[in-house]
Amino acid sequence: MRYVILTALLAMLANAEKHIGPVSSEDEFVVVTGSAVPDHQSVVKTIGQDPGMDLIVVNVKLAPRGENKIAINFDDFTLLSRKDGQRSQPLAPAQIAGQGALVVNQGSSGGGGGMFSGSRGPIWGGTPGTGTRPRRVGGDGESGAVSAPTETTAAVIAGEKTEENPLLALLKEKSLPQIETNEPVTGLLYFFLEGKHKLKDLELMYKSPAGRLILDFEK
Repeated sequence: MRYVILTALLAMLANAEKHIGPVSSEDEFVVVTGSAVPDHQSVVKTIGQDPGMDLIVVNVKLAPRGENKIAINFDDFTLLSRKDGQRSQPLAPAQIAGQGALVVNQGSSGGGGGMFSGSRGPIWGGTPGTGTRPRRVGGDGESGAVSAPTETTAAVIAGEKTEENPLLALLKEKSLPQIETNEPVTGLLYFFLEGKHKLKDLELMYKSPAGRLILDFEK
């Protein structure tokens, strides 16, 4: 009996290590290493505060090789879910906790009617730090058959001037800096994908100067 319990515990630990450990990819210009945090409770611990919406956070390290210098831009990163084909580029801290409303649009990348045939409106972000979740304009809860992969984009709609949300400074501090460098750089990227996604469903694409690198979190 003790042997069975010990074997089960060792299997659980091995599985946990498999999912927690970072993955990497490289070319002649850069080595990219990352670990993804898909569940809300772990995201809160990683950021240090509830972001007010269901984000997927990826901790990324970019290490230029040799004397190479790279320019880091959010546009070079895309998080893809194999579960339903959704993809998202990183949200800037101001899009999560800045002044105004966050709008996340689910546009079809295949020319179809979007991911859910009965729910096509944009998603409005909740109030950061309050636990209020984003909801879709036109009604939540509608569903339909998956018709095409979708791509998540975001925009900030200007609102009335208010005091800066304390969460904003925290997100900026931990965010991957958008700079040009030949030194290793580490930081967080914040993504939004609709619905729940497991680590094994996710992969991060990065466009390096030499081409595309893939971080497959299933591995």
